[in-house]
Amino acid sequence: MPADKGVNRMKIRNLCIFAAMLLAAATVLPVCAADVAANGDLNADGAADKQDVLLLQKHLLTNGTLPADAAAKADLTGDGILNAADLSKLKQLLLKPQQPDQKLQLLWSDEFDEPVLRMSSWSYELGNWKLDASGNYITGGWGNNEQQFYTDQNATVHDGILTIAARHENYTDPVQGSYEYTSARLSTQHKFAACGGRIEVRARCDAGKSLWPAIWMLPEDSIYGGWAASGEIDIMEGWGSTPEKICGTIHFGDVWPNNTYLTNNYEFPAGDSAENWHVYAIEWESGEIRWYVDDVLYSTQREWSSAGHAYPAPFDQPFYLILNLAVGGHFDGVDGIYGDPNTFADGERHFDIDYVRVYDMAGKEMVPSLVTSLPLELYTEGADATLQNRDGETEITVRSPGTLPYGVMGLIRGVSVKAEKTYRLSFDASATVSREMLVTVEDATYQRYLEKTITLTPEQTHYDLELTIPADMQADIKFQLGNLDGASAAAHTVMLRNIQWKS
Repeated sequence: MPADKGVNRMKIRNLCIFAAMLLAAATVLPVCAADVAANGDLNADGAADKQDVLLLQKHLLTNGTLPADAAAKADLTGDGILNAADLSKLKQLLLKPQQPDQKLQLLWSDEFDEPVLRMSSWSYELGNWKLDASGNYITGGWGNNEQQFYTDQNATVHDGILTIAARHENYTDPVQGSYEYTSARLSTQHKFAACGGRIEVRARCDAGKSLWPAIWMLPEDSIYGGWAASGEIDIMEGWGSTPEKICGTIHFGDVWPNNTYLTNNYEFPAGDSAENWHVYAIEWESGEIRWYVDDVLYSTQREWSSAGHAYPAPFDQPFYLILNLAVGGHFDGVDGIYGDPNTFADGERHFDIDYVRVYDMAGKEMVPSLVTSLPLELYTEGADATLQNRDGETEITVRSPGTLPYGVMGLIRGVSVKAEKTYRLSFDASATVSREMLVTVEDATYQRYLEKTITLTPEQTHYDLELTIPADMQADIKFQLGNLDGASAAAHTVMLRNIQWKS
């Protein structure tokens, strides 16, 4: 069984199960013990370490008796009583670096030292379907054939540990249907994002076919286009069937299916695996990302791209963090799809996270690159067109506009807007033929808050359009280039430059 800061996983579970027993068996320290400093060094070997954790746990679980001086050293809460709170404090003490790297400055962290998940830092991502920026369901299985339904009931915090539990159980959602597995997926989107630095997570995960633990990052704003044009950073992904290895990966290039990736595996020393506690980290600088396990460097990537944009795009923007435990899917599922019920024969499976820490690396700070034009997503219906985003511009080639006004569109989905606030949409536009373009800003029900028809010509023209939206919502910006005048134009190209959306 894996060790948890010197305490094996089964013993931690025993500690949780017998919490009431531990409290009942709490040791009241003698008065004379108050003269001994509570430093966690129970065996007086000069340092608080895993052996001291084992001593205190054994004392609590067996209602044993530590010598008075050792007991006093274990009273880290200072309340004169030894109980599970002191054990938790001792484990947290061991995480603190004795000689912190002066080149690293802690920017953000979660030590999971509160009794519940801190919702100011994390959000639950629910369900089984991947959504677009407008909240529309676009593909099941999170795009990976995953079999679990993510809930807000499969993650708990206990004794300084976040546990994501995957369960083999029936779950039915009125919209998304029925599932045989549940789990949890947490993210810091809209709450914390980092652009560069050292990101490290101490974690362990149960083994078993079809388990897929992941520590990864996605762009806070997909300013270079949809996945994976704006990038993805996988700090750690594990195969439940082969826990003796993990991998670190980046995804980039262009919008799916024209994306690509780079990856490397880390193989643990003989007798070790992802079931044990390890620190997974990346160090991310401009033009270079490095992957580590327990500070052992195993991968360095420097060559990536984002179609139409200058290097080091896309890894020059803020990314947020995700922690999840998937079941099934292409990574480790049975036949690349299914969960393996045998994995859950003796109960739920756990992905345990001790802490998440993000450091600024002194002298290597990154500033997000300035993007002078927002990227557009192509939508076609009964038409033939292509779209290419480049630095400062978007080129839309319309071969056939079809019969619908919205048959060809350049889209910006899911822009957050606030009630009664004035927004300005500005852009430069031209076309190789004279034609109309309809610009709208709409909500999910297609109600329009901006509707402007403009005539494009080969001469580039600047436009500033203002609007006020009456309620908080996610709005879609649409440049409609279908059949607007009843006539099918010959093949032509539309150029949109310097697209900006500002309040």
